[in-house]
Amino acid sequence: MKLTRLTLQGFTVFSDAAFDFAPGVNVLIGENGTGKSHVLKLVYALTEAARRFAAGEGLERAAEPKLDDLVRGMLMGVFLPDSLDSFAQTIQADVSLEWEDARVEVTLTPGAALTSKATGDLSKIGRPLFIPPREVLSIFPGFVEAWLRRESAFDRTYFDLCVALGLKPLRSRGPAALLDPIEQELGGEVFMRDGRFYLNYPGDDMEVTMVAEGDRKLAMIAYLLINGSLSENAYLLWDEPEANLNPKRARLTSDTAAGLAHAGAQVFMATHDYALTSELSLKVDTGALRPGEAAFFALRREETEILVERGERLAALQHNAILDAIASLHEREQQAFFAPGETPR
Repeated sequence: MKLTRLTLQGFTVFSDAAFDFAPGVNVLIGENGTGKSHVLKLVYALTEAARRFAAGEGLERAAEPKLDDLVRGMLMGVFLPDSLDSFAQTIQADVSLEWEDARVEVTLTPGAALTSKATGDLSKIGRPLFIPPREVLSIFPGFVEAWLRRESAFDRTYFDLCVALGLKPLRSRGPAALLDPIEQELGGEVFMRDGRFYLNYPGDDMEVTMVAEGDRKLAMIAYLLINGSLSENAYLLWDEPEANLNPKRARLTSDTAAGLAHAGAQVFMATHDYALTSELSLKVDTGALRPGEAAFFALRREETEILVERGERLAALQHNAILDAIASLHEREQQAFFAPGETPR
């Protein structure tokens, strides 16, 4: 069941904003501080809370989980604020997350209790998976046990991701169309042995701590495909997938996102990368992503407001912080290398 719409009023940096999601790939761009990661984390928190509520799962194995408790626990665990007051911009914050056949509404009032309401069939909601900007394979050994027993500076998304990574491989080993290009780029296969991850290079196995961080990120995606965590009904919330990756790999990243969408998953990305956004937009232009299958959201700050603009391709956006930065750089290069009044050849 696809996510269709997120509305925010008074939540963190958003006074009044709405996101109408595409069923395939959704790309958020904007300067730092415009709320891109907040959107991804909020979608993750509410989706996981709703899924657990429908399945009768408590965050800490509660006998009778309540939606309010699940939403509160996920928000506090994912964002790591000092209190619920941190979410409400003024007097009250209202959030609504909608799927094709379900809806969750949350109200947060500073100094008062969180209230939430769910309607529709929550049992159809798939499993969300949040991937942070940094890779997680190198910190995986012992992470789940340590996080459960001790205070941690890592938010809940890291814990949930490590739980997903800890699942054993599927018998079928995952979709070859998605997995093979990643393994070809890595030059080997990723596997887990005795609670640690390795890459099987020709003639040798190398522990991931000895592998370049960009390769660890790709290996993490590969293993999530191998063990079925990135399945056809998954929601992938991918924050800055380009971090520590060479721009050359933007095409592979965009191919992976499009491939997941075609396999039935729904992908949400927050990115600052020109190459990645351009590759994804090119897929729309060439038909590799079908009409209506992708959406690009430009977030920008105007005085005290965060405004949201939507387009089905990059060229449809009136505001693009990535292109603005590149245009500014080009202009300054022209000023540095050419005398006033001289025309560049």
